[in-house]
Amino acid sequence: MSTPATDAQVVFVGYNAAYLRAIDGSVPSGSVVVIEESDIIRKRRLQDAAARFDCLDRIVPAGYQQSAEALDLAAELTAARPVAAVVPGLEYAVPATAALAEKLGLPGATETAAQALRDKVRLREVSWAGGVRNPRWREVHGPADILEFAGDGPVVVKPANRQASVGVQLLDSVDAVTAAQAWQRTSSAAESEQVPDRQLAWRFLAEERLRGPEYSVEALVRQGEIIFENVTAKIVVPGPYPVELGHLLPAPLDQDTQAAFETAMRSLVAAIGFRTGILHAEWILTGSSPTLVECAGRCPGDYLIDLIDLAYGTRIRLTLIDLLAGRTVTLPRSARQTSAIRFLAAEPGTVTEVAGVETAQGLPGVQVAAVDVEVGQEVRPWASSWDRAGHVIATGPDADTTRRRVLDADAAIRIATD
Repeated sequence: MSTPATDAQVVFVGYNAAYLRAIDGSVPSGSVVVIEESDIIRKRRLQDAAARFDCLDRIVPAGYQQSAEALDLAAELTAARPVAAVVPGLEYAVPATAALAEKLGLPGATETAAQALRDKVRLREVSWAGGVRNPRWREVHGPADILEFAGDGPVVVKPANRQASVGVQLLDSVDAVTAAQAWQRTSSAAESEQVPDRQLAWRFLAEERLRGPEYSVEALVRQGEIIFENVTAKIVVPGPYPVELGHLLPAPLDQDTQAAFETAMRSLVAAIGFRTGILHAEWILTGSSPTLVECAGRCPGDYLIDLIDLAYGTRIRLTLIDLLAGRTVTLPRSARQTSAIRFLAAEPGTVTEVAGVETAQGLPGVQVAAVDVEVGQEVRPWASSWDRAGHVIATGPDADTTRRRVLDADAAIRIATD
């Protein structure tokens, strides 16, 4: 693993504090430039963000969400220093990242692949054509479309181009009332700090609701070839909103199932024409075959990169920079241990007490115990990933041990609400 040359810079499209924190001190001082929407700089108070990280030189305001404005920065970015790599910092930055990399002649996803990864309608079309197993689906424009598609059977209604499970709903049955409610909730879903104030275009899907265990595959790809692959087992909370409750990796799979995921991922890479970067594909195992849920072309959230680093002894964020800079990278073929995360829940209401964090942190194998709410703060029912109250991370020599450790840490923490 190498680091950017001192005379080169790495451009991130989208501000990602966790990524910057992870590479700070491992890349040259002032070697990172971030492109961010001016509205998001204001909302998230990022005006002084360069002072928070030694690696960060500056944040450049420019539109990239459903906008080509960031491409106009190519000449400015390269005028003083060469650009070594262009990295997607966030989900909404994937198309602009790919377009800027192509304009600068650097490795990347390709614009065509990035557009498919950011629009689930397009992803369904191209992956199905490429032989990837998909659920039955259709684009919807209102309650009548949902009702017509679903009949009276179970269905998933979701935005085609949002993130973090925002607006996704699982419906056990559908009638005129539930279709209207689902459309209202999905079409009005918002995440104000993550998007600019200007009008954006959203699309929506209805899909066959699949039954089976859920997994994700995290893969590093170089020139269309998968060079690293991990399968993660995940748990989703019951109910209408499929928010993820926990992850365990590498997933304990038999040889045939492991091979099925490998085959499915290679088919997906080929179908969308993905060249270089990272993929996070979500699947449901129906029978013996994985069926595609969705796929992202950036580092996954939910601390999955941290879990991979703990299990495999890697530093994936640095490796991704090297990969996007066209450098040689070396990656392990197998994990050294297992790792798991469990997200903390609390009853909806006002937080009156937080206890047990130090106890959880001291348990065997526990790496992280973090609570994201404090006394006096309001806790909402889970409707998206943004509603979770914290997390615990544990490691162990095998899946059973790690699962037990992370559940023990979860049980040790108490978040009381009124």
